[in-house]
Amino acid sequence: MKDNLLQELNALELRCLALAARGRTRNDITLETDISHDRIDDAFVSAMRKLQAGNVAEAIFRAARMDLIS
Repeated sequence: MKDNLLQELNALELRCLALAARGRTRNDITLETDISHDRIDDAFVSAMRKLQAGNVAEAIFRAARMDLIS
């Protein structure tokens, strides 16, 4: 499953999850990366779907558990 997710999760999804794991909010991520709030929201929704997570916290947990983010 991890190999499939590595191919499926894109760089933006991984970056947003990694930043959120470090305590950054969506607004913080927007300010730090200059990526629009809508694209960040889309990245979280897509990552949650791919990781079969019900919320961002669960997506972060699953991604960290699979060593996709640190």
